[in-house]
Amino acid sequence: MGNNNVACFLRLRGSLPFPSHIQLGTDATINMKTSIAHRFHDGAFNEDAEVAYTVEGSKCNLVLLRYVCNDGKVNSVVFLFHDSIICSSQKNQTLAIFKTETGLLRACHFFTCSTTWTKTRKNVDAWGGVTDTRVHLYGTANRCGLLVLECKKNDSHEDAKAVTIAHYFVSSNGSVAVNRSSQTTDIGFSVLTKIGVCDGKFDITVEGPERHPVFDLLHMFNEVNTTGIWKPSLCPHCSNIRREHSTMFSQSDSEDNVVPLPPRLGSQRNATTIANNGRFRGHANGSYIRCRNFYA
Repeated sequence: MGNNNVACFLRLRGSLPFPSHIQLGTDATINMKTSIAHRFHDGAFNEDAEVAYTVEGSKCNLVLLRYVCNDGKVNSVVFLFHDSIICSSQKNQTLAIFKTETGLLRACHFFTCSTTWTKTRKNVDAWGGVTDTRVHLYGTANRCGLLVLECKKNDSHEDAKAVTIAHYFVSSNGSVAVNRSSQTTDIGFSVLTKIGVCDGKFDITVEGPERHPVFDLLHMFNEVNTTGIWKPSLCPHCSNIRREHSTMFSQSDSEDNVVPLPPRLGSQRNATTIANNGRFRGHANGSYIRCRNFYA
């Protein structure tokens, strides 16, 4: 009998191959990999998936790690974040997510680095569901990031039924940049991690890294700062893709619902008739069949 407490790790959805090493311009790279980070004497181990951006010497690392017990159980998932432009030491910023006995998720957020601004928002829908969102913007005008924690809850209690962690990375060769190569590539990427519980197991989906126009991500950052609201569709690039997909599916559904009319009888040179005795007149190969005096 299989263990029903093992995490579904890791469902990856993105336009970039995973794992891979990709060169972006002359002085920028992105590395993606999964690995067994550490094995313990009792058979337990740490497994992680990592995305690392390197731009002209500065580094940003995103790591999703799970601790697998020796019996295969996984009770916690940890998101580790480190960006050299705001984290002077090697200490990671940590977001730990624990699975409770009631099948919900408990998020413990430890963010100690300096930020440009932090936005928090609580939204209650018509059915009493609560969405708590915390957003941090950090960095400078030319090298910045947005870190999002969203917890969806059934009510105002502490534990969540679903957690989304989003990170947006921007590096731009703007006019106020200092010591930048003239060949630096403008870079905009996002990684979204969605965590839930299904049949007592962690259900984890990672979307990305996905590339975005830098201007569109900066537009999103400004909208979040102005309204305090975060959602992926605030990025015009993402909104346009979603609109195109919606239009495509709508057209497909419309075409499926249209019943084609039969061709006009007068235009059929190879019309085939069925006489009253049931025999064909004509070869009936690809032609429209009409019945003549069938009930006579």
